[in-house]
Amino acid sequence: MPAERGALTLETWLARRLESAPPELEEAVWPLVRGRLAEGEDGLVQAALDALTAATEGDGTRADAVTLLAADAILTYALEAAADPALGGSAARASRLAARIGPGGAIGERFDQETRRG
Repeated sequence: MPAERGALTLETWLARRLESAPPELEEAVWPLVRGRLAEGEDGLVQAALDALTAATEGDGTRADAVTLLAADAILTYALEAAADPALGGSAARASRLAARIGPGGAIGERFDQETRRG
């Protein structure tokens, strides 16, 4: 668990959000995002996309369902972080991030590639 002292970082911000999450979700999120936090919201988006791909390629197990929920949570946290003034965010920044990741952005591209391969 990250330290809570010092300036607000994406890691401490996320830790505060995850305090109220179900423990199983919190335990699923940290390994997915830990290596991507230095990349900011874009790193969270990539972690969410990777988790989404892993969940959809799985066998439909409970673990896959938890990974899918974690992907959804991480994507939501990325948008919230982009909008949070405490992290230098704004509504405009969150809107730009949403446009880059939506159906015409990173999510659409990822799953268009998957569809072509499948």
